[in-house]
Amino acid sequence: MSTTDISGIRSGGRIDTERKDKASDTSSSNVESSSRTVSDSVEFSAAAHQLSSLQDELVSLDAVDMGKVDEIRQAISNGSYKIDTQKIAESLLALEGEFAQR
Repeated sequence: MSTTDISGIRSGGRIDTERKDKASDTSSSNVESSSRTVSDSVEFSAAAHQLSSLQDELVSLDAVDMGKVDEIRQAISNGSYKIDTQKIAESLLALEGEFAQR
């Protein structure tokens, strides 16, 4: 049986493979086995294509917005970064409330 490596397929499409399938004849008069070609195919749906393209987009995105990091770093170093203690407190209370519901 032959196998087809599909690990490198990104944009999908259709995969066609052919293999020889040996079907044996059970009658005692025919001792030889016959071979026939069997074709297998796989077709990816539109959703599979979309998932593949979304996965490619996610891989290309930066995990950290370095522009924003540099902006905050600069603001801290020049003393203009303001910490909103009220917002931090509200966020902590909201998080605590989520944990309490579990």
